[in-house]
Amino acid sequence: MAPARAARLAATVPVERPVAPADAASGARLTVLGRAELEDRRLRRRARFVWTVAAICVVAALVIVAAGQAFLAAQQVHLDRAQQQLATAVAKDQNLQLTRAQLESPTRILSFAEHKLGMVVPSYVTYLVPVDPNRSGTSSAPKTAT
Repeated sequence: MAPARAARLAATVPVERPVAPADAASGARLTVLGRAELEDRRLRRRARFVWTVAAICVVAALVIVAAGQAFLAAQQVHLDRAQQQLATAVAKDQNLQLTRAQLESPTRILSFAEHKLGMVVPSYVTYLVPVDPNRSGTSSAPKTAT
């Protein structure tokens, strides 16, 4: 039943005729290419592919070089900033060392002690004899008779 139905549908569907190409109207004819023409077209296609791949490689290399240069420039800016901070810190350290040396000078300390704290230089100095607590049996205290 199905084949009969398919045959009836095929009979009722209008068949369109193929339209002739525009070249056919102008007189151009389709021809079969020989081996030489096919080889020539294949070589041209291969050359076009090689040139395209080469151009893509060159463009990719240029993009990579440009990205590397941008990265290098950014790192150089970072390095310059770090060197500037180091130079500033070294200068500050030198100023602090100079200030410390001035504050530690004996003449400044003596002047501060005499004028601000009211201290005076003693007329004489009494030196005390050191006592060794580990030595037993000898004492600096006088012995008493028993």
